[in-house]
Amino acid sequence: MEINVGAVISKYRKQKGITQQALADFIGISKASVSKWETGQSYPDITLLPILAAYFDVSIDKLMAYNAQLSAAEIRRVYTSMKHAFETQPAETVLTSIHNLIRRYYACYPFLLQMGLLLLNHYDLLPGDSLETKKKTYVTEALQLFVRVRQSGRDLQLTAKAVELEGYSLLLLNRPDDVLALLGEYVPEQLPADSLIAGAFQQKGDLQRAIATSQSGLMQDLSLIMSQLTNYMTLLGKDPERLKTTYQRGQAIAEAFDLVNLNPAVWANFQLAALKGFAQQHQTESVTTTLQLFVRVMATTKFTWELHGDRYFDAIEPWLNQLDLGPQTPRVTGHVKQTLIEFVLNNPALKELRKEQPIEQLLKELEQIKARE
Repeated sequence: MEINVGAVISKYRKQKGITQQALADFIGISKASVSKWETGQSYPDITLLPILAAYFDVSIDKLMAYNAQLSAAEIRRVYTSMKHAFETQPAETVLTSIHNLIRRYYACYPFLLQMGLLLLNHYDLLPGDSLETKKKTYVTEALQLFVRVRQSGRDLQLTAKAVELEGYSLLLLNRPDDVLALLGEYVPEQLPADSLIAGAFQQKGDLQRAIATSQSGLMQDLSLIMSQLTNYMTLLGKDPERLKTTYQRGQAIAEAFDLVNLNPAVWANFQLAALKGFAQQHQTESVTTTLQLFVRVMATTKFTWELHGDRYFDAIEPWLNQLDLGPQTPRVTGHVKQTLIEFVLNNPALKELRKEQPIEQLLKELEQIKARE
C-alpha cells in the first residue's frame, strides 16, 4: 500500500499559508522532520497523525490519501489488471497482490465480491500442490468473502449476488446440505425485472430503451437456458434418449441465435457436456456428429472472448458496459482454444472410443489444431 501522507501534508500546509517551521513549532518537532515528510524520506510517527489531522481539519484517512471505497470503474480496472497478471507474473506474486488489495479495501463490498469471483475463476492458476488442494484453499477463501458481503453489505442486489456465489462455492466444496440450507430446496418464483423495466420505458414513450432492455433480458435468458441445459445433460448419464433429445433441442437454440459467435464460452460448455455424456454412454454416432461440429468450429472460428451483441442483439452495448466487469469475461482468455481442445483429448471416455473411425481421425485433427494455436 502506497502512503502519500507527505505530499498531502505539503498540500494542506501550502493551502493554509504556513511555513514548514510554523508547522514544526505547532507539532513540537524540528523543521527538518517536516521537510523529510514532504519529500518522502520519512513518515510522521503514528501518534502525530491525529494532531496533524486536527490541525488541518481533515480526517486521518484523508490525510493519508486513503479511500476505503472504490468506484465501479476502479473495481473493473483492478479486476482486469489482476486477470492479465496471471499471464505475465508468477502465481505467488499475483496471489500476494490479491491479498494486499483485499486487506486494503476490506470495507468495499462490491470489490470483495469481485475478488471472490477472481479467486473462483482462477484457483487452478494459483499456487498449490494439486488442483484439488487449490480448489479447497481458494474456493474457501472466496466463500469467506461472499459470506462477509452477504452479512455486512447493504445493497440488496449486491447481497443477492453474494448469496448465489456463496451457494456456488459451497457446491464446489462438496457441501450440498449447506447449499440447500442457504438457497432452499425449490426454485423460487421470479418476476422478470427486464419486462417491468421495458414496460416502464414503453409507457414513457422511449421505445428504443424498451427494446434495449428487452434485448438485454433475452441475452441473459439465452445464456441461462443454455447453461441449464448443459447442467441438465450431466444428470442424464443413465437416460441416453433424454440426453440425445436435450442436446438436439439445445443445439437448435444455439444455431437459431448463432451462439458459437455470440457467446462462444456458453456454446463450448454445452458441446463439451454433450460430448462427455455421449462418450460415457458409448453413443458412437452422436459422439462423431458432435465431435465433427466441435472440430470444424475449432478450425474455422476466431472466437471473441468478450461479451458482445450482433445483428439481432444490436442494442445491448449500454447494458454490457454497465456490468460489474463491463463486456470482459471473468476468466483469463489466453489459450482458451487449447484448453477446450485438451479437455476433449484428455477425456477418458473418448480415449476408449479412439480406435473407432472417424473418431480417431477427428481427434488427430484436434491435435493438429492445438499445435497451431
